[in-house]
Amino acid sequence: MVRLYLYSKSDLRYKSVKSSRLVLAAISIVLFSSVLTMICGHLGVDLFGLYALRADTMARENSVLKARLTSMDRTLDRFRSEVNSLGKSDDLLRTAVNLPVISAGEKEASVGGVEINRDFGIPAGEGNLLARALDKVGRLERETKFQKQSFARIREQFNSNQKLFSHIPAIDPIRGGLITDGFGERMHPILHMLIMHDGIDIEAEPGTHVHVTGDGVVSYVGRRGGYGNVVEVDNGFGYTTLYAHLEKALVTVGEKVKRGQVIALTGDTGLSTGPHLHYGVMKDGVFVNPESYYFPGSRYSNSALYDSLGD
Repeated sequence: MVRLYLYSKSDLRYKSVKSSRLVLAAISIVLFSSVLTMICGHLGVDLFGLYALRADTMARENSVLKARLTSMDRTLDRFRSEVNSLGKSDDLLRTAVNLPVISAGEKEASVGGVEINRDFGIPAGEGNLLARALDKVGRLERETKFQKQSFARIREQFNSNQKLFSHIPAIDPIRGGLITDGFGERMHPILHMLIMHDGIDIEAEPGTHVHVTGDGVVSYVGRRGGYGNVVEVDNGFGYTTLYAHLEKALVTVGEKVKRGQVIALTGDTGLSTGPHLHYGVMKDGVFVNPESYYFPGSRYSNSALYDSLGD
């Protein structure tokens, strides 16, 4: 028990007073407040005014922060809309270069979902805004990376396709030549028996320019049985083109050739009933119908190409 002494004016002496710790604590707080007030007064500081000023400043800062977070949230939504537009373009580009379109499920699995983290230790309203903004930034970063990778794959496929398209045998070997005999079984005009005609015959006067129908490398030049004089071109990607009954070859084995280049002159060599070109196309070693590889309408619409070559 702690004793306190108070001065009694009636008795003109100090009297002992019993007190608990609670009373002592209350007295200590009063004394501390008095001393603090005296110090602040001496220094000219308004203690309660400082508290009020700080609270007002924090309120304004929170208000500005909330406004900025709201603005950033709207900006991120606009960015997300742009990324979605890129996704639609991605679908179109993939279709154009013959790549499979990425499904919504595949995209979601690649970029992940949104999990809002609210553990920021600040008021719920501002915390939710901040958490949502951070999650959107994270998702946009993943989506952008995913889209960048997809566009790189599209570019790679496009470059490959450009090379493929230039190698496919897709033009007339003779400008506007009339096809006199098609691909398939027929009665051979000399042997008089039903046999497979593994190409097409194109009418042409002797010495007519023969154009290679796709980029490639000359793989054979010389005589080959009933075909007579032949030029064969390895066009790559499994394609080979054959030009037969020639009068003269204008290229050599191993020479690189470009679509439209003149590689030979037509003739009447081998088993032939008259001057013409026998033109054949092989895919993976098997003869196929050459007409299947002409671009739509291209048989009689290659004037610009041939004119540029001066033929």
